Formats: sequence, structure tokens, C-alpha cells
Amino acid sequence: MTDTALTPAQSAALFDVLTHFETYREIEDFKQPGAIQQYGPPFQDDKARSNSPVLQTLISKFILPLPGLRDVSADFWKVRVADMIDELSQADLSESFDKGILGIRKTLATAISALIEYPARGCLGGLPEVKDKKPEPRKYDVTSPEDVLQAWQDCLQALVYGDLIDELFKKAAETDDLSKHDTLVQGMHEFVVVK
Repeated sequence: MTDTALTPAQSAALFDVLTHFETYREIEDFKQPGAIQQYGPPFQDDKARSNSPVLQTLISKFILPLPGLRDVSADFWKVRVADMIDELSQADLSESFDKGILGIRKTLATAISALIEYPARGCLGGLPEVKDKKPEPRKYDVTSPEDVLQAWQDCLQALVYGDLIDELFKKAAETDDLSKHDTLVQGMHEFVVVK
């Protein structure tokens, strides 16, 4: 048996696959009543071990520090939100294949995990900064798959290492019409919708 190291591309692909499966597993676990009791903070005491480390990390890093949520009582999380999640797990949502299509529960779990796995990857793996050159301002064609992918990659760089978040808030305050945003943002939106 020989030791072979993964290439950077293989490591990135493995990380993506593992993040996808773990995120989906954690979301799917919530179909079981009482699953929230194994979640960890803020639904249990700070020393409780979490069965949902990806979701728990995202909540701890991004949700709990938000103004308005950082000061709520422990009962808000342990009673109100936990009860709501438990009620959703007990809802009569179809899970199996119904008439040849995915059930509602599987569709919701897939959609939610698809949205959550991107911030999870960013939080757990980070985003390497592309230092060799800054992308030139350009127009992205949202009907071109290559442009949509490039818009997504450029958008990530601008969000993490630039000031795109401030620009997004400023533009969103002016209009809720996506067509009024820069084509970079439109391309990023198209990537998220398609992905």
C-alpha cells in the first residue's frame, strides 16, 4: 500500500462533498421529534455536545451575535424556537416518493441544505484570496454559464475581501429591483438560483 496525497483540486472536491453530506444529514435529522434536544447551544446548556456541529457553528458565529438576538433570554431559544422546530418535525409532511416525485420533507431538506452548505464551506474552510489580480469591472451575461460562474467567484472575493456587502445594502435601500443592481450581483443571484 502506498501513501498518496490528494491534489489541491481533489482536497477541495472532497471538502465540498463532505460538507454537502454533513449539512444534509444535520438538516434531515430534524425530521425526528426531539432532535433539537441534541443540538447544543443555544437550545441546551453551553457544555452540551452538539449532534449538529455545522449548523451549531453557523448559528453561534452568525445568528447569536446579531443585534436583537444576542440579548434574548435563554427561554426564547430553549422553549419558543425549540418547540417550533419540534412541531415542524412532527408535521405531517410526506417524505417518501409520492406519485413519482420527491416528497415535501425531502424537497425542503434538500433546498435548505443547499442554501446552508455554502456559508458552511466558507466558515469551515475559508476562502483563499486571489491576490494575483483584482477583477476588472465588467458586464456579466447572466445567460452565459461561464459568466454566471465567474460572477459567483468574483462576488465571493468582493464580499469577503472587498466592500460589496456595503454596496449591496446601499443598493437594496434604494431599490428592490434586481435588474437595477450591477451585473455582478445579478450573475451571483443566478448562480444561487440555479445551484
